[in-house]
Amino acid sequence: MRQDKNTFHHASPGSEEDRLVDFAEVARMLGDISERSVRRLISKGELPCPVKVLSSPKLYLSDVLAYFERLKLKREKIPTKR
Repeated sequence: MRQDKNTFHHASPGSEEDRLVDFAEVARMLGDISERSVRRLISKGELPCPVKVLSSPKLYLSDVLAYFERLKLKREKIPTKR
């Protein structure tokens, strides 16, 4: 099944992938990038808009994992030089 880069995957309710993560945790998962870089990925459409819990922006873990999968697919499509 093909997944558009702007289509985001949500896991079933109650699963580990369905939990919300803050920008600091997302930044750590992405290799200790800055929270500002996480916001840039959101503004570029590579990560979805966050949901607000009280006033704190959060992302679904499933969306972050889907981003990793898109990166992996993108890497696999790049031809290697020999």
